[in-house]
Amino acid sequence: MVHPIVGLVLDGWAELDRVLEGLNTEDATRQVDGGSAFAWTLGHMTNQLDTWINVRQQHRQPHPLFDDARLRFGGTGVADNWDQIRSAADEVRAAARPYLESLTEADLALESPYAGTMAGLVGRNVTLRYLLLRIAAHTFFHIGDIASVRSRRLGQSVGDYPGLLPACL
Repeated sequence: MVHPIVGLVLDGWAELDRVLEGLNTEDATRQVDGGSAFAWTLGHMTNQLDTWINVRQQHRQPHPLFDDARLRFGGTGVADNWDQIRSAADEVRAAARPYLESLTEADLALESPYAGTMAGLVGRNVTLRYLLLRIAAHTFFHIGDIASVRSRRLGQSVGDYPGLLPACL
């Protein structure tokens, strides 16, 4: 059984995949109303997962596709390699999943110096719990954005967010 916070991250991946399901390359790489392309958003979120979990926590080499400043916060929002991004995102998740699924409550409490560029965190220690909650919040933020753009701007239905929520009833 995985820790509930890890479950939230994994559920976020499933929900993200669901709201991206059925996109063709043209729609995935198009910047609707000047916003970020869906392909860029998947790359951006995978960059965070790879950097924060695979590189900083597991001490792995960054995935070459996501080791790109254009995919970080403040990036261009442009991506024209949808199939490559989807495949590479699967690779990053596959590298992160066993590690995440093995985490215990004690592991989540471990602190380390924040090594990113978020101004409010620079120079502070953060727990692994905090990092995972940030990843989950970031994922669900972008899921909502993608769902809204697809339904309201492109007329594409993505349904509701079932995920683990029905289990809470």
